[in-house]
Amino acid sequence: MIAKLRRRLLHTPLFYKILWANIAIVALGAVAGTVITVWHVTAFPDQEHYPLIALFAGAGVVISVLVNQWVLRKALEPLDRLQTAVEAIRSGSRNVRVELGDNSDERFDRLAEAFNQMLEQIEHDSQRLRQLSHQILQAQEEERRRLAHELHDEAAQSLTSLLVHIRLLERAQNPAEAQRHIQELRELTARALEDVRRVALDLRPKILDDLGLAAALEWRVDELNKAHGLQASITIEGMERRLPREMELVFYRIAQEALSNVCRHAQAKKVAVSLHSDGRRCILEVVDDGVGFDASRLDGRKGDGLGLIGMRERIAMIGGSLEIASRPGAGTRIKAQAPWPQTEG
Repeated sequence: MIAKLRRRLLHTPLFYKILWANIAIVALGAVAGTVITVWHVTAFPDQEHYPLIALFAGAGVVISVLVNQWVLRKALEPLDRLQTAVEAIRSGSRNVRVELGDNSDERFDRLAEAFNQMLEQIEHDSQRLRQLSHQILQAQEEERRRLAHELHDEAAQSLTSLLVHIRLLERAQNPAEAQRHIQELRELTARALEDVRRVALDLRPKILDDLGLAAALEWRVDELNKAHGLQASITIEGMERRLPREMELVFYRIAQEALSNVCRHAQAKKVAVSLHSDGRRCILEVVDDGVGFDASRLDGRKGDGLGLIGMRERIAMIGGSLEIASRPGAGTRIKAQAPWPQTEG
């Protein structure tokens, strides 16, 4: 019973702690002063009573100061703990939390809880930033590895073949043989130029800057049909005006990554790309009939893989969202959408 009463008193709001303490001081002082004054008047009727009144007044002031100081010091202990936590964070510590303790009230509890939640969110965001930085480095290395592989296996081999045919041309015995080697050199040079052009377009298609997102996606689908033998199609609606360049690049990279995943992993026969606007949003969808996967296991962190994480981060930069729907054996649908800008890009 006493412990329960103590907890209730300790959790009393600061205003009422101070109010009740001063009420107690006034009440006890009034009672004690009256009793002692009556006794003094009765016992010493001929003596002056003003010094006694002054003594009571002085004692009341001292007691009031001491009691209020003690009550305030105890009541403000949660703020002292909060200040200690702030100083610890300022000095570089990141695993600090404010303990509520017994001596608190609802407002201090809410303040401490909000402070702790803020620290946890900062720690979560810091971990997320470190994770994303690591993933960005991995993605950069993967892209460099892919480019090195393509340059070595295609452009470098074409250039090597050029050197071989130049040597054969130098050793030609007659004009007809030389003419044949010249024709082969012309074909090899055209192939090498096409390989370099394709790698450059993969990095940054010029058509995206010149003609916009719709034309770039149509070109990408055409290239997919030619290079991979997929039955790829594209539908574009409501895209009469261009998006800002940043949005066009985001949607293009998402489509590029989605189509790359289809070629590498989906084992699909058909893929459909859709780009449309309903006046308020720009929506991109890539749907395939491949092997699919268990989308319910994606957690937005490790389960997504670098490609899907990159899509989420890209679309988030322009205030959009990404939806992934897939089941084993039922294909995959990736939907990216973002608000249509109020002004033209």
